[in-house]
Amino acid sequence: LLAAVALTAMSAKVFAQSTGTTPAPGTTHEYFITDNSASGNTVLWTVTKGDLETTAGPDAVIDAATSYSTDITWATGLTVGDWYYVHVVESDGTCTNEKVLPVQITASPFYLTLAAANATQCYDDAVVVSLADPSTINYDHGNATIVFTVTPFELSSSYSGYSFDINLDFGAYTGLDASNVSVSLNASISGGTVTVADNAAVTITYVVDNTNLFDNGSAVNAQDFTATATISNGEASNGVDDNGIDGTYTDSTDVSRPNTSGISTN
Repeated sequence: LLAAVALTAMSAKVFAQSTGTTPAPGTTHEYFITDNSASGNTVLWTVTKGDLETTAGPDAVIDAATSYSTDITWATGLTVGDWYYVHVVESDGTCTNEKVLPVQITASPFYLTLAAANATQCYDDAVVVSLADPSTINYDHGNATIVFTVTPFELSSSYSGYSFDINLDFGAYTGLDASNVSVSLNASISGGTVTVADNAAVTITYVVDNTNLFDNGSAVNAQDFTATATISNGEASNGVDDNGIDGTYTDSTDVSRPNTSGISTN
């Protein structure tokens, strides 16, 4: 009776941690019973949908149907609130026994946030001034270091890790090289996808090289640009998707120097 009450309380939540009894769409969870294989017993796992007879089919993929412990992957398109039933039948060669676990699909509260370290940012070093010829001054502004932090919320402690895609955009501004990108030690980045090994926040650092050379004929704000980061496709390591408002988040940093005018004289 107490177990039934606890299950009812859990299933009543619209958002809950993804667990074996309240899995979020797309997640994988482990299901197991006491291992009696040393006695020669065998088991068989199945899953039904809505009742005890209708096969769940591809809604629930069983990894090892004849093992005492198995992973079940719940499909990404499942409807929150639907009921499923995980069955296991154990046989000793003569007699069988069956147990059933009720499972209700539940929306996960997992979501990510994105924050720029600074709303405004200067270039890393002083402008480099050089002569193109005796009458032409060139200005090379060099690099600007821009840092963003992505923080996960409502990740279950029963699994570790998450991933997301990140993109850095400069609008119509051209001549910027953002290929120098790194992440904090708890993560890796490949092709714009960041994979984090734990459930902690991760920092993404871009060293943006402004490859443009300006001269005294350039606009006084020619070196100024805005870097906008966008993250999307957040996913926990067990398959649960980011369940934020739209799953896509942006923040930006304005990079500038003082808009110093050209030198006038009389």
